[in-house]
Amino acid sequence: DAVLGCKSASAEKEGFRLFMAKACPRFTVPSRTTMYRDIIAIYEAEKAMLRKYFIESRQTVCLTTDTWTSKRQQSYMVLTAHSIDSGWKLRKKIINFVLVDGHKGDDIGKSLEKLLIEWGIERVCTITVDNASSNDTCLAYMKRSLTNARSRYLGMRCVAHIINLVVQDGLKIMCHPRNRIRSAIKFVRASPTRLDLFKKCVQLSKVVSKGLINIDVVTRWNSTFIMLETAEKFERAFEQYALQDPNYKTELEKTGPEPKPDTPDQRGPPTQSDWVYVREFKQFLQHFYLLTNKVSGTKYVTANTFLEDIADVHFMLGEWSDHVICGDGEIFKCMATKMKTKYEKYWGDPEKMNKYIFIAAILDPRTKESHFFKDMIEDTYGSIIGKRILTSSDNEFVSLFGEYRELYGTNTPRELASQARPSANASENSLVRSRYN
Repeated sequence: DAVLGCKSASAEKEGFRLFMAKACPRFTVPSRTTMYRDIIAIYEAEKAMLRKYFIESRQTVCLTTDTWTSKRQQSYMVLTAHSIDSGWKLRKKIINFVLVDGHKGDDIGKSLEKLLIEWGIERVCTITVDNASSNDTCLAYMKRSLTNARSRYLGMRCVAHIINLVVQDGLKIMCHPRNRIRSAIKFVRASPTRLDLFKKCVQLSKVVSKGLINIDVVTRWNSTFIMLETAEKFERAFEQYALQDPNYKTELEKTGPEPKPDTPDQRGPPTQSDWVYVREFKQFLQHFYLLTNKVSGTKYVTANTFLEDIADVHFMLGEWSDHVICGDGEIFKCMATKMKTKYEKYWGDPEKMNKYIFIAAILDPRTKESHFFKDMIEDTYGSIIGKRILTSSDNEFVSLFGEYRELYGTNTPRELASQARPSANASENSLVRSRYN
């Protein structure tokens, strides 16, 4: 309310009113009180319509939630509801953005419970969260609270978040080339004079690119990928810039922490080997970048491909460890090993994964329990564990069909399950699928 009031107050300033008088003389600027009242009225009307939809449709929803702390040390939580309406269209609505008492699991759980009651949401399929330990407590609280939920399936770890953790561990090994390139970009972009000189170097080097160098957000690895991908195109321009600006090398040699014993020096301009590493690493990182964009989609169903995406990560790390993609440098082997360790922590044990990941893959009409599905699981987890996964997934699948039959059908669970398993070849290209095509 305070933010809304502050924003609407700007409409009463003399400069804005003078602008509107010139731009549209017939328009009368309302007072901030009127604007505030109208905005709240529209919000309440839209909220009532959405609440009516949840109550009358009784659709099962999937929830995603996240919490963070502001600079004022206030804890906020966002809650998003995903559902499929009667017209088979995906619906995504951010239903709440609220202050919470803290980041403790019970506090988050109580806030979620209160919001679901407020919205009239009774059927919850999954709650997708990140890997914060407080979320385990939150999910335990919600399992007790949601009597209509299948509690054993309620918690879903965010696939995009886990991919981010895997890649971040790899980037720690790649820190020296990355930091030198980042420092070079910061230096060039530090003033308009330097940037103009760099643009001239781009022309002298005959670099063809529509964009220009950009700095990354350190906590977002995908922005680091974009930074490296863009910077690599300007390698010759950076070399030309070093000849034009005598302060370039001198300043960069002072930038960064003092090198520790037996560790490479992160200071100085990018070296020839840095660009070689970036080119090779970028080639591999691009797979994760595209994969993250894919699993983060909100306008199409993603659950049916989660298992394939997880297998893709396993396959890529295996290929990289064997130096098939990125040469035979020791640094890449260390990166792959570190990333594989993080992968194993979250996806190495299928018993700790949400069974919906496997069931959704079975229900995918392109895959179901075809030869591809079986081989993908056994290649990812081994023959013994793979067969156990297939058996347990089959049992869970039949159990879910039993619940479905009680609501909608007349056939037996086994009959329904057998009808849902005709083999189908998938047409999409992926690293995993290419192995079986």
